[in-house]
Amino acid sequence: RSSTPHSTSAEVPKPKRIACVVCRKRKLRCDGIKPSCGTCSRLGHDCAYDEIRRKSGPKRGYVKALEARLAQVETLLREKSSQSPERNLGRLPFPSSQVDPCLFSGPGDDPLDPMLVGRDSPGTFNGSPMLDLPANGMFTPHSMAWEMISMGIEEALPDPEVVDALNKIYFSILHPCFPILHRPRYFATLSMAPHLRPPIALRYAIWTLASSISDRYSHLQTHLYRLARKYLEDSELKGHGENIISVSTAQAWLLVCVYEFKLMYFPRAWMSSGRAVRSCQMMGLHKIDETGDVSQKICLPGPRDEIEKEERRRVFWGAFCLDRYASLGTGWPMAVEERDVFTNLPGPEEAWEVGRKTRGLSLKEAMTPEGAGLVSPFGGVCLMANIFGRNLTHIHRPEDGDVEGKDDLNSGFWKRHRHLDNVLCNLQLSMPPTLKMPQGIEDPNVVFMNMNIQTSIICLHQAALYRSEKHRLPASVTADSKCRCLSAAMAITSIMKTVCHQDLSGMNPFIAFCLYVAARVFVQYLKQYPNDPSAKSSLQFLLTLMGHLKKKNPLTESFLVQLDVDLNGSTAADPQQQTGCEPKVNKFPYTFRRGEEEI
Repeated sequence: RSSTPHSTSAEVPKPKRIACVVCRKRKLRCDGIKPSCGTCSRLGHDCAYDEIRRKSGPKRGYVKALEARLAQVETLLREKSSQSPERNLGRLPFPSSQVDPCLFSGPGDDPLDPMLVGRDSPGTFNGSPMLDLPANGMFTPHSMAWEMISMGIEEALPDPEVVDALNKIYFSILHPCFPILHRPRYFATLSMAPHLRPPIALRYAIWTLASSISDRYSHLQTHLYRLARKYLEDSELKGHGENIISVSTAQAWLLVCVYEFKLMYFPRAWMSSGRAVRSCQMMGLHKIDETGDVSQKICLPGPRDEIEKEERRRVFWGAFCLDRYASLGTGWPMAVEERDVFTNLPGPEEAWEVGRKTRGLSLKEAMTPEGAGLVSPFGGVCLMANIFGRNLTHIHRPEDGDVEGKDDLNSGFWKRHRHLDNVLCNLQLSMPPTLKMPQGIEDPNVVFMNMNIQTSIICLHQAALYRSEKHRLPASVTADSKCRCLSAAMAITSIMKTVCHQDLSGMNPFIAFCLYVAARVFVQYLKQYPNDPSAKSSLQFLLTLMGHLKKKNPLTESFLVQLDVDLNGSTAADPQQQTGCEPKVNKFPYTFRRGEEEI
């Protein structure tokens, strides 16, 4: 039986037309005629069809991913509005046993954005614990939300009051001895848009160091340190690694390195110092003041003003100092050669604060008696780090004139020894009164520089003692070196007696090395003159001081352990030990063991 066209079309659906590639790309109507559609025939295009029909719409799983992300945000909002402050603390990344509820926000506060200094009450975005609004009202809630998420911050930050306290601790106590951040500019950027603020890794590094010397916040330091490293390492893996080419990244690595040295994480500290140095070299910070043709590739735009230029200088010299300190304790090669440095020493702190340009002082000029009188306190610390490096090269890198088994006072070793000794003497004589003790007692870098001068003298003459005794040189050479070492150790003791009433947590952590070197001189001296009351008293004072210092500077503990070994060696020749009997000599004499009073 026949059927109408209408009924036939209803029963048999029309096949779907597949548009050709050209029409689909240009979004034109295509009649689907093969081998060439009408549109392509009319316009003279080469017509082609895909063998398989492409699916329209988003890729598989995209919608589900969006739904899951939306559900996560809704859950956070719902929890924030319904839960109590105690339950909110359970979602924070800090271990529950170490969390002080007063350190973090309540339901009406926002714990993520601690960087808005000077605000009376933090803003909130629908009660969300992950978002905050700037005080200047620059962003709407939605734009602010996605900006914070795009920054990759995965955890709730401490309460703004905690962050304000940690920032204050850092800049009032720690910053003066390691001034690599411009304080006014740093605080000015804290109230800017999220992407214009200091990187989160740098902020975590600052908080880590600050919490390490704070009794109230010391339980946060491990977690803050791990987060600082996490964000630093994550930035290396983004893209092709271009995110690490920034001054702030180098600053963060430097602060992390200082913390790792303090906590005796020596392998990590060695690698972190290498990262900081290589980062500075990659950005050309070691050649900021180079003149003439510069063939090196530039990875960083030029500084905007004198403040930024001086900050870059200080970042490089901070890396330079840490590189020298790391090699000083190990004898391993240094990453920065003195001959490759074409950056002036840091200028005065007061001029940098206001952006005033000062006369630049190169490293070569500062090594002369005329230039030594123009050095700033932090510049003096950098200058002494360079002398430490020269001393390392002098001892560990023999030259052609150093013939093993044949040594006299005219060999290359002794010529270098006398040259370095003259440099140290000229430096002491040429320093202005403001860089000497006790006039500079209030500046931690002045104190540390004077300690370094005496430490360098001891290191230089200890090497000379070893060499003279090994090759049996005249007794006058040995006696002179012993006298210089003892005088330097007495000077270190005198300096510390002058400043021991101050808060030593703000001192450079490597001051522990200076104390160790001085104490070791007294240990060696007491082997020959065990009844000298002055040496005993000085050693006892240094051990007591190191025992107190290690509470805020754990690096001191490693030197106390080494002193314990040295003192054990001083009793090795005891006849009772040779016969197998237990000697009646305290391993750590003078009523102290590793810097702690015996009870």
